[in-house]
Amino acid sequence: MLPVRAVVSVFWIVLLSLAVASCGGGGGGVFTDNTLRLNVSVEKDSVPANTGQAQIQPGSPYVSQVAIRVLDRGSNQPVAEAPVTVSFAGAQVGGLLSEAEFFSGQGVPQSSVSVTAGGNGDVRVYFVAGTLGGDAQLNIRADRPDGQPATGAEETQTIRVISTAGPVSALEFTGPYIEAIRTNQVQFGLAPGETIDFQNGTYSRVISVTATDAGGNPVPTNTPIRFQLIDAPLDGFPDEGSGSFAITGLGDPIEGGYQFDAPGGNFVARGARPGAGDRLVLDPHPDDSSFFHAGIRTIADYPVGQPNRLLIRQDDEPFRVGPDLGAVVPYIIGRARAGSVQSLAFTDANGTATTMLTYPFSNVGRTAILVAHTPDYSVSRVFNPGGPVYLGSVGEGLSLTASTNTLPSNVEDGLVTLCVRDGNFVPLPGQSILFSAGDTGGATVDVNGLGAVGSLTATSGGCVTAVVNVEGQLPGGDSITLTFSVQALGESSEVEVTILAAASGNLIGNANCGAGTLDLFYLTDSGNPIPGILIFASDYDWPTGSPNFSYAPPSSAGAGAAGVTDDDGAVRVSFDIDPPAATTNDQTLTYTATFQTGNADSVFDLSCQVTVPGTGDEDPD
Repeated sequence: MLPVRAVVSVFWIVLLSLAVASCGGGGGGVFTDNTLRLNVSVEKDSVPANTGQAQIQPGSPYVSQVAIRVLDRGSNQPVAEAPVTVSFAGAQVGGLLSEAEFFSGQGVPQSSVSVTAGGNGDVRVYFVAGTLGGDAQLNIRADRPDGQPATGAEETQTIRVISTAGPVSALEFTGPYIEAIRTNQVQFGLAPGETIDFQNGTYSRVISVTATDAGGNPVPTNTPIRFQLIDAPLDGFPDEGSGSFAITGLGDPIEGGYQFDAPGGNFVARGARPGAGDRLVLDPHPDDSSFFHAGIRTIADYPVGQPNRLLIRQDDEPFRVGPDLGAVVPYIIGRARAGSVQSLAFTDANGTATTMLTYPFSNVGRTAILVAHTPDYSVSRVFNPGGPVYLGSVGEGLSLTASTNTLPSNVEDGLVTLCVRDGNFVPLPGQSILFSAGDTGGATVDVNGLGAVGSLTATSGGCVTAVVNVEGQLPGGDSITLTFSVQALGESSEVEVTILAAASGNLIGNANCGAGTLDLFYLTDSGNPIPGILIFASDYDWPTGSPNFSYAPPSSAGAGAAGVTDDDGAVRVSFDIDPPAATTNDQTLTYTATFQTGNADSVFDLSCQVTVPGTGDEDPD
């Protein structure tokens, strides 16, 4: 039997051992006080890839909520205000949003999110899928609010992003000439949203291809597609139409190699240029047995003494591997001389890659070949219609448009922009535009200093500005019709511009005396706006202070002098009313002004009545 002292010693040793074990001792003897633990709930352990880049919102299939509760390991009670960080443990597949960012709809998914647990130790973050598939490994870390080291908790969760889209298996041109040619579209400078100035003697057209995987699905968003172009040397252009490529035939690409042979090719003698960066286009029919050779390569050399052989650059991909079919593959050798194509585009959510083809006006009607391919040349598509590619008009007839159909009476330097376009909405510079004035009722009409009858010539962009001046229109007379026309192969196209009869315009207004604003509208009897007309105050009676009239849009003389009606026939006038100081009795004052058009065709009277309450105090005796 042990002595009492020995029993007590053993008791304390056992108790100390249990305490060390319960506190996580071990691991090489290092003591770690992990006093927190995490309860993590993932709403969805897999989500589809957001290949369409759809807007993220509550209920979106591309989002998975990650609910986190921070607890004290000993008491199992929630830990409020605990800092929590969620980040990617591996490759970033998608992004993360805090709860506030997610529900605001304004957040941008990030690679890491730091949040703070609420009063119940709860906090939520949201995983948002990207356009690519993969496993998103999320590392979740919580620490005590007091920031004590080695007292937190950490956990990893995995969310799988599922993408069914595969790599590019096929490319198809969608019809590069569906859109009209983009030119200066009446206005000068860049059109809204445009980044390229098309008023430089060129036509530009949208070129698009669709890219699909082996299952016919759109490939992942932002898949790169490259475009190349050749348009020379040609025979027969322009004298014999769109022309045809001078160096063509049937040849034999060495499968998996860099050599190309064509019996009777005689490349250099037919116009090939050593060192000029010529391209070799292989254009078999998609259903032909040699279909796999379709594409384009850069020619490195035409070996001396071997007129029927060429070598492609070895920093390009070699010819594709397949059965050796001999010299049966249609080829074209050429280069880009007249036009250009933006070389790199990226697919959108529908698998469509779009670029821009640009060519000069002087080459309308020319043929060309476009090739779209993946960066590794593994998939290509050739667009070779054998006819005009740099199109002008594919329709019949011309169209003439005018920037306005109405001018005020007795107009001074009235501007009418006239544009001639063909059936494809292509501007036609150099086109003659005839004009003539109808019954003038004794008034004098002049267009560009040429009188009432004559012709104008459309300049760059197919447009010209007519400057119209009219004198001597008397009140009570009729309006004057000014006709502009162009002659097409069939019927002529014309537009009419009406010069309003004197006193036929109406100036109406909407005043807000309290706000100090007056909205004026200059309209025809039928309610159509009359733009570009001077508006000013011809007279005013302001009992106190100065009105300080300000016009928007302003005239060339400045905002304080007069305004000019905008496209809606509108001018806003701002003014000041400075009431007098209060006296014993009420005071009522009327502020008036008369506004008129620059041609004295119409007026509007403004009247603002202001009452200043009296103080009620009697004058001392």
